[in-house]
Amino acid sequence: MALHNSLEGAGSVTWWGFSPALNLLVPSGNISVGGSIREITEDKALSQTINILLVGSGDPRHVLKTVAGLRQSSHSKTKLHVYIVENNLELIGRHLLFLTLAFEPPDRMGLQEKAETFLELFGNSLIRSQTANYLQEVSRRLIQFVTESDLQEGRLPSVDLSALRFKERDQLEGIFKFWCHPDPRSFQIHRMWDVRVRQYLENRYDFRQGAFDWDLTMKLHHRGAQMVSKPEYMRWRETGVAFELREGLYDTANRSLASGLLLKRSGERVPVRGYWGDIVSSPYISFGIETDNENLKKTANGLPTKTAQDVSLYNLQTILKDLVPKKDAEESEPSVIGEEATQGDGEGSAAALDPENHSSSLQSQFSIHFLPLNCLDKLAEKNCYNQLFDIMYFSCSMIHQLKPALRRTAAPGASLIVEMARYILDVHKDQAAGLVSRVTELAKEAGFTPTLHNETIACFELSEP
Repeated sequence: MALHNSLEGAGSVTWWGFSPALNLLVPSGNISVGGSIREITEDKALSQTINILLVGSGDPRHVLKTVAGLRQSSHSKTKLHVYIVENNLELIGRHLLFLTLAFEPPDRMGLQEKAETFLELFGNSLIRSQTANYLQEVSRRLIQFVTESDLQEGRLPSVDLSALRFKERDQLEGIFKFWCHPDPRSFQIHRMWDVRVRQYLENRYDFRQGAFDWDLTMKLHHRGAQMVSKPEYMRWRETGVAFELREGLYDTANRSLASGLLLKRSGERVPVRGYWGDIVSSPYISFGIETDNENLKKTANGLPTKTAQDVSLYNLQTILKDLVPKKDAEESEPSVIGEEATQGDGEGSAAALDPENHSSSLQSQFSIHFLPLNCLDKLAEKNCYNQLFDIMYFSCSMIHQLKPALRRTAAPGASLIVEMARYILDVHKDQAAGLVSRVTELAKEAGFTPTLHNETIACFELSEP
């Protein structure tokens, strides 16, 4: 089964992941990953350094949840180094956008506003004008980050862009300049979304509400995403707007969801800018379908009383709270506790912090390295990556990159975690079973033996040579 040949509904760009956020340091505390990986990471934690390779994660959900986990006493002295490989520069741009947003100083943006802005930019085709203004402002900062390394190191010291090629940095600058562009005609995402839906449904388009409902109840709910409510899913399938956290007009295109795709026109392949991401599974999967808050799991008449939006907001606030300096985190508890969500920004309680030196003790505890696009074949040839990675994560869209040469980059006893296709709705049960077999085969060829798998992820351990 070749998942790298894009499924129409999933699209060709992974703007959000097809599995919930994981704390990769304690995977057994997420979704029953199994004991072996936990033992490996705990043993490695004693040496105070863990190196993680993320291949095709698409969004920073695993990074943020893992970094937030450094607040736990068992990892308070752990040094974490995360290496990210994507197949699309726009994805790297979005990583930088959300990392910048996550580490905004509390005096610039409170916890509630930060989480709401994050979700709006994360999963909405259309955003409010206030959010669009923030995107433009951050884009100007990101232009400086990729062109002036000293400035980036001062503002976001945990991020390392030095491995990117000069051409890639130039292209990132072009992407951020497009995000700053004020002309609404240059990216009419509402039309692009409708074209994608029409192409996907074909003759079912006029009966799309029934098709949407079928995908929700007979696929998404059956696969474990019962928190996604019918109103929010139907709205997202129709318009691309997943999160409406504030009252207001959601009428400005979210330019961070624009990317290029080579299409055939008059016999030639030409780049076309558009929306080429998911239109079926939804952005709710990353943060909105699992929670440890029992209040959010309550049901009435067999249906959840809360929604995936509620769960997403709570989970994200919990993560973001652990990313700010400890004093401010104590003063800024998540406002969504499973009962009611307040609409305050939480800015009044945040202590002032110098934005020029917002590096905190946490940011000195980890680093995030962005590697060149599609560079996995080259990593095994470089001595600096020899036996480096303690944990390796592959998304289901990048499984084809799992090759035997990668073993050279795996540390002794390394863990391999592979995302399954549970929440890619166009993948049928027989295809999913075939994927498990194929992943197991690829992992064995790379020297890994299976430890445990479920419908969401498969786990492996590096065999002794």
